[in-house]
Amino acid sequence: MCSNFEPASPKQIESIVNQQLELDFNYKKRVYPKDFCPILIPTVDGVKVVKGHFGLSPKWASNPVDYATYNARLESIEDKKTFKPAYTHNQFCLVPMSAFMEPYYPSGDSDNNEWQRIYQTNGEPFTIAGMYEYNDHFNEPVHSFTLLTHNADDEPFMSQFHKPQKEKRSIYLVAPDKREKYLQATRSQITNLISIIKADDFKFEGV
Repeated sequence: MCSNFEPASPKQIESIVNQQLELDFNYKKRVYPKDFCPILIPTVDGVKVVKGHFGLSPKWASNPVDYATYNARLESIEDKKTFKPAYTHNQFCLVPMSAFMEPYYPSGDSDNNEWQRIYQTNGEPFTIAGMYEYNDHFNEPVHSFTLLTHNADDEPFMSQFHKPQKEKRSIYLVAPDKREKYLQATRSQITNLISIIKADDFKFEGV
């Protein structure tokens, strides 16, 4: 799972979308649930960068939800009332990041963790698989999003994080050559467009 990360800078996002940006909002250098940051969504005019609320609020909600919706388990996503509408309507987005954080327990003591910053070895920004909703029921209409996750118990790199003897969860990477296809994909197609995070391309260090 992922509860906080460093969103890509405007310049980094420009390199991802290959166009100049004029963002009309500011965002934090480190984002937590309920914070805002840029996300990429598909439109009829191409990829658009919008202000996204970290934690999905479903279309039927009259107020932002007050429970954790910042990660969505892909394995059971269709069973969840909160996530099913966006998933059924193929509302996939990309979340540009420069790094994300995970807890690490070097001694095996579940009460003693060290947060680690995970980033690409080449220093480049990357995009993580997400899903979004647009809700116009609030005082201010908002795009909100969640990060798709999966079981990482058997993954050499991502299984290093989170509490010992607990299930390991991880977000999904969307490679540069799969980004456009991912944004246009149906739910039956996304598994072929997402990939796990590997030590070949990523490393970590203490925060």
